[in-house]
Amino acid sequence: MLPAPNGAMGPGAVTGRPEYIQNAVMYSLKRLKTDYIDLYTLARIDPAVPVEETIGAMADLVQKGVIRYIGLSEASVKSIRKAAAVHPITALQIEYSLWSRDIETEVLPTLRELGISLVAYAPLGRGFLTGEYKKPEDIKDSRVHMPRFQGENFYKNLEMVAKIKSLADAKACTPSQLAIAWVLAQGEDIITIPGTKRIKNLEENIASEKVSLTAEDLQSIEEIMPAGSVSGTRYPEKFMSSLNK
Repeated sequence: MLPAPNGAMGPGAVTGRPEYIQNAVMYSLKRLKTDYIDLYTLARIDPAVPVEETIGAMADLVQKGVIRYIGLSEASVKSIRKAAAVHPITALQIEYSLWSRDIETEVLPTLRELGISLVAYAPLGRGFLTGEYKKPEDIKDSRVHMPRFQGENFYKNLEMVAKIKSLADAKACTPSQLAIAWVLAQGEDIITIPGTKRIKNLEENIASEKVSLTAEDLQSIEEIMPAGSVSGTRYPEKFMSSLNK
């Protein structure tokens, strides 16, 4: 990942300057005490720097052997194509889950056309799809600022999650496992990176690969939570503007 030099996040807080990227990689190698990085991912596209220049700098590092593969994150189709024209892109990291499906229209088909894998982050909808949250007051961290976790949006989304839980119960799995299994069922070129702080949840997430979804299951899920059915954006508007450059 390539955050801004001061570590801040948000609109305008990332840099794609070639000199910064090269320095960041060298510092990462030093901190990690390694000679190379398998997959180096550009966290956001810097609107002030042509993506071709950014990827060009990363391609130079591939030639030097300190990076093996290049990844992008939260990039638009336009940027993905521009980047891939400079150097092969191995993976795109982007939010993808039952309640974040906007990439299905253009981004996912483009990835498959170009042979780029998808790294789906937040496959559990930042925890909402676990079914553990019953009211907005249950959220005690930065998610309180996300529209999907607020007020009426929260309760509308909770209705769908309750139905997902009923389906999971019928399959003798947890809602989390069902949600992850759904993402994995969308293609062999997709991997998920659910986050957790607890070993129990980690083991539960790993077991998702054992959940087999039939065509009937997938249809039932589609009827419960079709694309575009979630209430609220995934970030506040001021942060949404920093995505998909």
